[in-house]
Amino acid sequence: MQALVKKEARSQNIDVQESACLSILLYSGVVLASEMSDPERIPYFLSPSMPHLSGLMIYYAEDLTICESLLKLFRDYAERYLPMLTRDQCIILFSASTSLLKSYSEHHCKSRAIVKTSNSVEDFEEEQSYNDVLCAIQLLIQLGTKDFIDLCNTSKGVDSNQITDVIFFGLQQILPLMTQGLLRFPKLCTHYFTLVGFMVETYPKNLCSLPLELFDSLLDSLLFGMSHSDSLVSKSSLHGLAGLAQEHLKTHSLSNHLSAKPNIIENCTRRLLLEVIFQPIIWDRVEPAGMALLPLAAIDVHKFVEVINAVSQQYGQKQKRLHCAFEELIKPDILANVSKEGREGRVVRVQFKNDFDAFVRNVQAFLVMR
Repeated sequence: MQALVKKEARSQNIDVQESACLSILLYSGVVLASEMSDPERIPYFLSPSMPHLSGLMIYYAEDLTICESLLKLFRDYAERYLPMLTRDQCIILFSASTSLLKSYSEHHCKSRAIVKTSNSVEDFEEEQSYNDVLCAIQLLIQLGTKDFIDLCNTSKGVDSNQITDVIFFGLQQILPLMTQGLLRFPKLCTHYFTLVGFMVETYPKNLCSLPLELFDSLLDSLLFGMSHSDSLVSKSSLHGLAGLAQEHLKTHSLSNHLSAKPNIIENCTRRLLLEVIFQPIIWDRVEPAGMALLPLAAIDVHKFVEVINAVSQQYGQKQKRLHCAFEELIKPDILANVSKEGREGRVVRVQFKNDFDAFVRNVQAFLVMR
C-alpha cells in the first residue's frame, strides 16, 4: 500500500495486483481464525492494518475480484469480532469501512445493469456476480448494530450521527440497484430488507427525507416485498410501510414528496389491499398488514374511502358486502386518535388488531374462498 501511495509501484502491474490479492487473502485467513483460543489477539493484530486495507479500494475498486474480497474481509471481521472490539478498535473499523464503502460506491453503484435470466443455474451464477452488493449490505448491517454505535459513541469517539450518515450513504448507493430483478435472489433480498427494516424502525425521518427518486426506489422495494413468499421479508416490508406512514402522521415528513406525486399514499393503500389483504398469502402476515393499513387510512380518510370505492367496484356483486366489512373495521374515533397522536397506542392497537382479524376472516370467506 505504501508503495502505491508513494508511486513506487503501479496498481496495474500484474505483480503488484497479485501481491494485493495475496495480502487480502492472508488477512482474510486471519479473520477466519475466530475460534482460536484468546481471539481478542486478532483485533489487536488487524486494527493497524485496516486503514491500509481500506486504501486498496482506491486503487482496485474497478477490479471486482479484489473489490469483493475487501468487502468480504471487512464484513467477516465485523461479524466475528464486534463483541470483543475495544472503543479504539471500533473507531478504526468505522473509519476504514467509511473509506472502503465510499470508494466502492463510486465504481459499482452508479451504472450496474440487472439482467434477468431464465433458469435456476443462470440465476445462481448471476446471484454470485452480485456477491459484492451482498457483502456491502451485510457490512452496513453490522455498522448499524447497537453495540457498535454504543462503543463508538463516546466523548472522544465517533458521534452516532456520523455512523447514521455512513449507513444512509451506503443505502442510497444501493437503493437504485434494488429492482425486482435483483430482489428475486433470496440472500440479497433477505439482507436488504433486514437493513431497510432496521433503518425504518430506527431512523424513519431520515428515510422520509431521501430525494424523491431514491424514496421511490425504497417504496417500490417495500411494495414488492410485502407480497413476497418469505414471511420475514413480507413482515419487514409491511413494518417499513407502517413506519413511513406513522412518521408522516407525526411530522408531515412526506409533504414534499406528496406535492410532487400526490397519489403515493393511495397507491400504497390500493396495492396493500389488492396484493396482500385480499389474497390467500395474508394468513402469515395478518398483524403487520393491519398495522400498515391503519396509519395509511389515517393520513387522509376521504382519499382512503375513494380507494375503497374504486377497489370494491372490481368485485361486482360482492361490492356491497365489502363496503359493510370496511364500515365495521374502520371506526372514525380510532382513525382520529391515530391521526392526532401519529401512532395507535396500546389500547387502540389491541382493539384494531382484533377488528382486523375478524375483517380478514370475513373478507377471505366471500372474496377468496369458494
